[in-house]
Order: sequence, then structure tokens, then C-alpha cells
Amino acid sequence: MRRLFPVTQETATPAAAADREWTLDELADAYAYPTHPTDPQGGPGSREPWLRANMVSTLDGAAQHDGRSHPISSAADMRIFGTLRALADVVVVGAETVRQEGYRPARARKEFAARREASGQAPAPAIAVVSAGLELDFSLPLFTSPTTPTLILTGAAADPHRV
Repeated sequence: MRRLFPVTQETATPAAAADREWTLDELADAYAYPTHPTDPQGGPGSREPWLRANMVSTLDGAAQHDGRSHPISSAADMRIFGTLRALADVVVVGAETVRQEGYRPARARKEFAARREASGQAPAPAIAVVSAGLELDFSLPLFTSPTTPTLILTGAAADPHRV
């Protein structure tokens, strides 16, 4: 893996590391959230708020194939995606993605358990579903058996009977 941005003395990728598969610990270190300047050890609550986005697309700009992103994702894409999810407090997902991909709750991953505990995080990130109309199947495991409660983000136009 080669980091494109930001490249600093601390994040520059040695040539030997660029052409091999990174371990999950190396990926987690590379994508770790910066710590608060007053607590460089990174204790619980020491992070500033961060918003991170991650997506894949084809060369022609498509973000899915037959309604799913997995067919256009490489193994490296999936490792980074999994690492970013494992480091997150909340994963924001659109309602159509929940419907098309049968979205499930985030799971606690043993590879990241110590890191999450040390930073004061829940065992798994919450999933936040953004939906204008709340046309969701609330019997899905995402809503009935999550490790961390699922959040629903909607607006005033949502059917009040669905709230």
C-alpha cells in the first residue's frame, strides 16, 4: 500500500512496505485517529472529533455493480474498509445500502479489541442509518440484535408512524 495523502516524515511509506500486504496492526496504526495535543498518549476521550469517508468506484465513476459495492472492491479495499470500520465510533450508511446489501450490525473484532478498549470505545461501532422516509425493515438483525445500538437519522418528512 502506498499512502497518497498526507505524506509526511511520519507517514512516508518505506519502499519495502509498499509492495507487500500490510498487517492489520500496520493498517490500524496508519489510519489511527490523531490524538489530542494535550494527551499524546491517547487515553480515553483524548481524540478530537473526526469524520472520515471511504468509498470505492470503477474507472468510469460507478460506485456499485448490480446495487452492491462488493463486486468492485479488491481484497486490499476490503482490508482497509474493515480497518476503518474497526477504528470508528459510528459507521454512517444510507438506507438504500441497508436495503440492497442486507446490512448487518458491526461486529466486535478480536484483532481490534485491545485498541478499542484502550481508547474508551464500545466493542463495535454503532451503525447510523440515514433515511428520509424510514422505509426500512426493522425486523432485520441490524435493528434487532446489534452489539451497539443502531442509530436512525431522519428528517421532518418521515412518516410519523414509522418513527
